Amino acid sequence: MTCREVANLLPLFFDGELDARQMRAVALHSTLCNDCEQSLRRLERVQELISDTIIKAADEIDFDGLWPGVERRLSNTRDPWWPRLRVWWSEGEHGWIIRLPAFAAAAVIVALVLLFFAHTPPMSAPPAAPQLAAVDNATSIESLEADVDSVAVLNDPETRTTVLWVNDPEGNESDPGDLP
Repeated sequence: MTCREVANLLPLFFDGELDARQMRAVALHSTLCNDCEQSLRRLERVQELISDTIIKAADEIDFDGLWPGVERRLSNTRDPWWPRLRVWWSEGEHGWIIRLPAFAAAAVIVALVLLFFAHTPPMSAPPAAPQLAAVDNATSIESLEADVDSVAVLNDPETRTTVLWVNDPEGNESDPGDLP
């Protein structure tokens, strides 16, 4: 390995981020090369200075009120009622004195619900709508002549409906008997 390659790998070597083969190669080269060994010692010194500075700064911070503040906030939070009930029930100190009436009350509630739904009267059908007599009003238009320019015919075979639309742009009123 050359000094240039080792110089690029020294920070990674120092942090232990190289694979085993590269670690061995950089370590071997730095033991044989005085310049690379000095570079490695400078990295170690920088690491020591940074570590000492951080430790000194952390020692100056007062953490005495930290844990009581955390405890105060933890004690203010409450679990939902269902998990608390489950824990209380499973502890078992109350035994059958509480469990037997609780089971009896649950059974009574279930029985009342079943009784209520079992005896619900069936829903009555709404009164039948009056029936209209079916009339065959089928019509067909064989031809259509008009004195106006705009005439439309709408025919819906499904509903057996025919609509005749006559539009007089001059606004003249016409008698429906005028149309042939």
